[in-house]
Amino acid sequence: MGSVHLVGQVGSMTAAIANPTNKLAPVRLAIEKVAGVHRKRNLPQFAGRTFQSWAKKKRPGPVEKKGKVALFYTCTVNYYMPEIAKAAVAVLVHNGLEVIVPPQKCCSMPILDYGDIDGSKKWARQNVDNFAQVVAEGTPILALGPTCSYVLKHDYPYLLGEEGDGVGNATLDICEYLMRLHGEGELDTEFSQSFGKIAYHLPCHLKSQNIGFKSRDLLRLIPDTEITMVDRCSGMDGGWGMKRDYYELSLKVARKMFNDIEDAEADMLVTDCPLAGVQIEEGTQRRPLHPVQVLAMAYGLNPDGSKA
Repeated sequence: MGSVHLVGQVGSMTAAIANPTNKLAPVRLAIEKVAGVHRKRNLPQFAGRTFQSWAKKKRPGPVEKKGKVALFYTCTVNYYMPEIAKAAVAVLVHNGLEVIVPPQKCCSMPILDYGDIDGSKKWARQNVDNFAQVVAEGTPILALGPTCSYVLKHDYPYLLGEEGDGVGNATLDICEYLMRLHGEGELDTEFSQSFGKIAYHLPCHLKSQNIGFKSRDLLRLIPDTEITMVDRCSGMDGGWGMKRDYYELSLKVARKMFNDIEDAEADMLVTDCPLAGVQIEEGTQRRPLHPVQVLAMAYGLNPDGSKA
C-alpha cells in the first residue's frame, strides 16, 4: 500500500482492464494476500486519465486575474478521482485565480503510516524542493485532502525541522482558503443552484487541524440548502480501514457515522476526505461529493468543473 505511485500509474494506464478485473474474487484474494487489502473492501476505480495528465494541457485562466494559488492535488484524487481536482480548478478560476500545478510527490502518509521515517523524509524533501519557488513567492498551497493537508502542515516541520516550515506555513485546505476569500469579500456567492438537504461529514484529519468548520460554513453560503454536519469517525484513518486485519473493525467504528447519515435524510452526501468517501459509499451505497464539487455545481457547472 506504500507503492502509491506505481499502483496508480499502472492502474490508470490499464483502467479499462484493471477496474473490472479488480472485482473478480480470485483477483481480490490475491490482492489480499500480496497487498493486505481486505477482499471485501470496496476499491475506488482507476481513472483512465489522471489529473496530472489533464493539468498539463493548456487550461483557460481567469478573465480577471486576482491572484495565484498552487494545487496539491493528492494521490487519491490524481489516480482515482480527478474530477475533484478539475472542479477545484474551475471554482478557483471562476473566482479570478490563476492555478498552477507544480510537480509533486505523495505527501508521504502511506509510508509514514508504516513507520518508514526515512522514506517519509525523502518524499517530504522532494515536495519541499518542488514547491520551493511557490513558497518563496508567497503563493498559497491548497490541498484537496485533509490527511495530506495535515501532513504538509504538521508533519513536514516535524520530519524536516525548519526545512519543512515553508511548505507547512503555506499550506491550506482548499475550503479553508475559499472561506478566507469570503472573509475578504472576494468569493463569488452568486450561486445559481441549491441542493436541499446535505449531510456533510467532517473528517477527523480536518477536525484535528483546529481551523473550525470551514467546509460546512462554505456550503451554508449556498441558498436554500440545509447542512447537517456528521461529526463521526469514518474508521478509515488513511489506509487503516483498507487492511485485511482491520476492515471489519473499521466498519464497526463507522457505524455511528452511517447511522447519523441515515438519520439526516439528506438529498446529497458530502465529505472532504476521498477515503472517508470510500467508506461512506460502502456503508450507504451512495457516493459522496467533495465540497468543492458542490460549489462548482452551485455555480452552474458539472461536478467535474466542466460547463453544464
